[in-house]
Amino acid sequence: MYMSRHLEDRFLNTMRGSTLNAPSQMFIGLFLSSPGKGGTSGAELSYTGYTRMPLQFTTPAPEGAGIGIRNVSQVTFPQSPINAGEARFVGVFDNPAGGNMFMFGELTEGLQVNMGDSPVLLVNEVLFFNIGDLSNNYKTRLFNVVRGTALNGFAPFLALFNGNPQAGGSEITGSNYQRQQMAFGAPAVSPGGYSVISNTARVDFPRPASDWGNCNHVAIFDAQSGGNLVWFQQKSTPMVLNRGVMPFVNTGGVTVGVS
Repeated sequence: MYMSRHLEDRFLNTMRGSTLNAPSQMFIGLFLSSPGKGGTSGAELSYTGYTRMPLQFTTPAPEGAGIGIRNVSQVTFPQSPINAGEARFVGVFDNPAGGNMFMFGELTEGLQVNMGDSPVLLVNEVLFFNIGDLSNNYKTRLFNVVRGTALNGFAPFLALFNGNPQAGGSEITGSNYQRQQMAFGAPAVSPGGYSVISNTARVDFPRPASDWGNCNHVAIFDAQSGGNLVWFQQKSTPMVLNRGVMPFVNTGGVTVGVS
């Protein structure tokens, strides 16, 4: 299941200093066809008495190679007075009618809604998970938005690592080394159809006064020292950071996306 463009953009804008406020309540709707990332492409189920239903999610937890959330309790929709069709998709909104879609996805098995049926989603049947390059910490924070916890905006700092920073890799150390603040442009749609942001200015690290060693990962933190890992990526070509050679990242050299 997927994040909507609304949620992707608002999350990416936290790296530009904007707070992602949490809705007071989430609602789930049934769709005959995919609502798409914009939330307006599909046909929502429609019959007298139909409405989106309140939805609560579990605490974010490991799901396969990522972090996920599931519906806490069974969701029962009002009884249909007609043969309404097969609901094959769901959308999660901040309003029972209209509003903004936050997530959507296809059901493993469609729900054929015939006259007299009350469509039901069982406990844990609705699963959303993220396996991208966000840290587990920020995947958890992102999912906690739909559980009522806002995500504050922050200043992003680029860091250099030898090894995966989420799996015990070591941040570069040495004379003059420090993380460098980045500036990101507004979210844009990638060729893959999901939202991304890229750095709008070259990022220069201080010139090493001694050898810093090997760098094979770059990472973003929410503080210049300490703080929380936000995002990381393995470099296609590792760098050897020797004395006197100033590391830098060109404009557009870091692209962060969620989907």
